[in-house]
Amino acid sequence: MFERFLLLVVLATAAFKPALAVPLHVMKNDGRMVTLEVSVADTAEKQRIGLMFVPAMPPKSGMVFPIDPPRVARFWMRHTMLALDMIFILPGGLIGQIETRRDTQSDEVTTSLQAVSAVLEINAGEAQALGIAVGDIVRMDGVNF
Repeated sequence: MFERFLLLVVLATAAFKPALAVPLHVMKNDGRMVTLEVSVADTAEKQRIGLMFVPAMPPKSGMVFPIDPPRVARFWMRHTMLALDMIFILPGGLIGQIETRRDTQSDEVTTSLQAVSAVLEINAGEAQALGIAVGDIVRMDGVNF
């Protein structure tokens, strides 16, 4: 049992590698663009592990969880050491909801208000600091929101 836990810790820590990150662009309503470097949770295993056990994340980085087909998304903070902003992206790339979770390692669920095509997780408070808001548009090469 302990060996399995250690394997999960190693896998989760390896799941977030800024060196393998790709650019994600947020087009602001005022015409400005914010670029983040994100890892893509593009497999069931990567989505299951997400940012669990990751002790720190550089500014302007994160992880995006594509959801196809779009659906109501449910996220929790179990084994997540980082406080996070959860940015819910509607089909077409429109940001529909932003939730800040500072209750690390919590089983409380955050649910999207409507069907989403992706969820972007970044450091807590960073959405506000960067001026990312509901109504902005998200674009990323190779990913259709």
